[in-house]
Amino acid sequence: MNHRSMSGTTLEMTQVAALEEHLTRSRHAPLTAGGLGLPSVPGKAVLQHVTAVGPTCYPFVYGHFQASGDQSPVIAELHTQQLRRLSDAFRLHQHWGL
Repeated sequence: MNHRSMSGTTLEMTQVAALEEHLTRSRHAPLTAGGLGLPSVPGKAVLQHVTAVGPTCYPFVYGHFQASGDQSPVIAELHTQQLRRLSDAFRLHQHWGL
């Protein structure tokens, strides 16, 4: 996989930062686990944040979902399919996967 470096960070980390910015700063319809195709999270849980951990050249990307009122957030790994759906939802031209 070709990872371009951008001022000490990789394209992947820059893309995660852009998703988080759009998620927290822009007005949009709620993005749910069901809409992103995540069977391991309750379908109506709403995505609150996106984070990345691990090596910057190939980070693990996680979605933080709020299932309902007082419950703790549900955290699930986001894969290429979900990341592409998020990019499309925000009309971002991002490249995920090989």
